[in-house]
Amino acid sequence: MHDETMVRRLALALMVAATGLTGSTALAGEFRLLPAARQETPTTDKAEDAGASLLPTALAPAQFPAAQASSLIPFEQAVERMQLTGEDDTVVLSFHLGAAQLAAGGKLQIAYQNAVSILPDTGILDVSVNGQSAGSVTIRSPNGFRTETLAVPAEALKAGRNEVRLRARQHHRVDCSLNATYELWTKIDPAGSGFLPARPAGYTALEDLLSVGKTAAGKTEIRLVADGAASVGIANEGIAAVQALALFLDREDLVVTVGKDAATGPGIDLFVGSGSEPGQTAEGKRLLSGSAAGLSVQPGRVPGRPVVVLSGATAGERTASLLAAARGPMRAGLEGGLFAGIWGLIAAEPSTSYTLRDAGYVTAPFVGRLSRTRFELQMPADFYPAEYATIDFHLRGATAPGLALGAQLLVRVNDKVVTSLPFRNVNGEQFDGKRIELPLRAFRPGVNRIEVLAEVPVAADAACGPQIANEATPRFILLETSSLDIPALARIGHFPDLGALAGAAYPFGDGKPFDVFIDSVDPRVLSAALTTVARLGVSAARPLSAKILLSQPVEAEGRNALVISAAGPGMAAIPEKADTANEPADLMSGFAAKTPADTDPVTTASLDTAVVDTKGDDSQALLDAFRNSTVAPQSDGSFATQAETWTTSMFSRFRRWLRYEDPAGKGEANETGALVTLSQVVSPSGLGNWTVIRSDSLDHLALGMQTLAASSAWQRLEGGSAWVRSEDGVLVSRAATTRIITEITDSSFGNFRRLAASWFSDNFQIYIALVIVLMSGFGAWLGFAVSKKGVRTDP
Repeated sequence: MHDETMVRRLALALMVAATGLTGSTALAGEFRLLPAARQETPTTDKAEDAGASLLPTALAPAQFPAAQASSLIPFEQAVERMQLTGEDDTVVLSFHLGAAQLAAGGKLQIAYQNAVSILPDTGILDVSVNGQSAGSVTIRSPNGFRTETLAVPAEALKAGRNEVRLRARQHHRVDCSLNATYELWTKIDPAGSGFLPARPAGYTALEDLLSVGKTAAGKTEIRLVADGAASVGIANEGIAAVQALALFLDREDLVVTVGKDAATGPGIDLFVGSGSEPGQTAEGKRLLSGSAAGLSVQPGRVPGRPVVVLSGATAGERTASLLAAARGPMRAGLEGGLFAGIWGLIAAEPSTSYTLRDAGYVTAPFVGRLSRTRFELQMPADFYPAEYATIDFHLRGATAPGLALGAQLLVRVNDKVVTSLPFRNVNGEQFDGKRIELPLRAFRPGVNRIEVLAEVPVAADAACGPQIANEATPRFILLETSSLDIPALARIGHFPDLGALAGAAYPFGDGKPFDVFIDSVDPRVLSAALTTVARLGVSAARPLSAKILLSQPVEAEGRNALVISAAGPGMAAIPEKADTANEPADLMSGFAAKTPADTDPVTTASLDTAVVDTKGDDSQALLDAFRNSTVAPQSDGSFATQAETWTTSMFSRFRRWLRYEDPAGKGEANETGALVTLSQVVSPSGLGNWTVIRSDSLDHLALGMQTLAASSAWQRLEGGSAWVRSEDGVLVSRAATTRIITEITDSSFGNFRRLAASWFSDNFQIYIALVIVLMSGFGAWLGFAVSKKGVRTDP
């Protein structure tokens, strides 16, 4: 019954997305679905290093090999989910089987490459399918990808989505230190791994799309076929169909492209409209005219690349076809994918407890030096992080006797260590719900990456002999009954926050229609627009009602906007983002919604021009420059000035420590030369919220959007702005200097109390001053009231 309700809600959301209905706020609120997040991205470097390149695999020095057979049904997860790191790691992947493939059977194909530091012939990759063992593979391919096939018992397979669990146990060949465990990795080729059926997959039904292959770069491509300037109209016709396919496929590596020709590699070609509409290619006119009205699938001219046709004489007919598909042939795929939950993810609700079992963790004794357990916690989009409560992690497990000095448990949140627990008992100890507090200030709206690390060295590790690889005595066990207690949360809608955008498509995920402004009909710009909308729809777990406009941004009351530009002319009136300094936000200046007076009066002539103050003049600019050039050096200032500077510096350092921000000067960079920048600003009149994607060229926009849409970057978005550096592909984020309140999502007294506590934790200077004033007042009153009371001794 629950799944039926969710499908019905999705179908109605599809109707809103396809028709672009206005005034659908109440409808969207009623049919809101829980946003779907994704399993955490493993890294091959130390967890503290969040500056790894995020450029698509196609640009990396070593590309993945092409799929060995067009009939291969790939794993559905993105390449970021297919890396096993450390001494003992597990990933869970999935693939889809239709009835024909299930009856014919087949083999599991694993293409892998491992780090050269792994000790040969001791690394083992255990494979199970739907809980039944499928065998093991020796990890011994450091010089390139090696393909292994494993027979899968027929009784282990099932129709629909099948779960594959890979567990890698690997050891360093020369170094037995804790740090050396970060050098151990085995990565799976997304294009060359999956299920190899005895009977090739055919494409005649919507269900067959779930087995579509991936490109050599490990991407799932949907290509909307359109031609000429009228492609904007075709894109608007197809935006609901693109989102429906994205939700149905439920793949994080999805990219949407637009072109007048069908592509040549694996993927899906999409044709939408009628044969008589402008913008249709010759092939599109043939397919749309020759297909019955509705949503249909047929084999394409390229093997392994099906064609999806949404045909109808009117927009109403096409909308009805999408609704029928969501209720009918798409339903099983949605229930087994989008609505089934994600391995490694806990979707947090306030005042609720969860166990590691809820994240898919399975108890297993650990043999090694550094145990790493990773999962993700999805926080609500209106969650406000501050020092008013903690998330309590109740540890259940045990350590073995004989651990060396320094053994400890660490908990990382979003790649930052937030707490530790020393293992002091050399005779071993048992933990029956040991409480470990995780401060809420370390979390953020959207997806949070949590890693529980147990450093369990022993004295014998110093010898680093070859026998260490065959060690059989476990050192640590973490039980799957270990739990997380989520407290009551402070809830308030605030802007900007890229974490909420990535985690729950905020502020677009509420179902209200919004505009997508573009500055060019170039296919790369349209591709960026459709990829972004599809990614937001997957984050919101529902189709969004978006309309693409070839225009400079135009404000409409109550209507948000997505602005995409590759330095095209005519994109004016976009406010310069004032949220890119490395200072934390001061959200709670009052419990009031935004007003036009709160907006930034600065505008720009184009997306990449210098700031122009519309209220200033040349004289004022000269005076400002004069004052800046005549400021006395800090060492020459008065004692009061130096004391004020020192106090401000100390408060800033304490604030950065309090909010887990980088030290001053560390990681600072500017956006010059970035592949793409992503920021959120308030529209000039304050009537709407704009999310702006900028790039300095069409090629950089295409590459940058592929990078941002990948889960490795998307789930790390935070703050008020972010960009991808062109020189190394590293994602850089900056906190918002100011944030505004967009809505009060909870008007209860308890929520206002938590919000007040949050405000004081962010503005601790005021809190300290208030405490000093109150204590001074109490001391003065006490001295006055008691001075003439008590026992008086006569001389």
